Amino acid sequence: MGQAPEPEITVCDLIEIQRMLADSENAFERLVGTLFVAGTLDIRLAKLTDRQIGQLMFEHFRNHLGILLPETTICEHTTRRLFRSAGGSLTTEDIKKERQRTACPSCGSEMLHQYGIDEPDFLECVVLKCRHKELLKENLNK
Repeated sequence: MGQAPEPEITVCDLIEIQRMLADSENAFERLVGTLFVAGTLDIRLAKLTDRQIGQLMFEHFRNHLGILLPETTICEHTTRRLFRSAGGSLTTEDIKKERQRTACPSCGSEMLHQYGIDEPDFLECVVLKCRHKELLKENLNK
């Protein structure tokens, strides 16, 4: 009979696979595997929005930099640019929205807007132990 389709490998999975292959002791895996996964990742990244790319930078790149390095400042600036409105520049309304943070219903801490890569956009509590997460209301109407 029919088998269930295999789940698609997510962008985040591809990032982790490429990291693993880049650290492989096997030279063939390290070179050919990494190049293959990098090509697949590049194709998948091309389909993402600027905001989703900004979210990837925030999650996977920014935290690997030292806080005193100029690369950190550049990464922060790039991420903010990618999070901008569709018009290409921050409006007064965008800035007000950024400053108005939602409080976590579980612990009262602030919630961060996460732009979904392989899932809908959501709010997530900044407290790691809390881990409260909720879909944004805009997603529920889609």
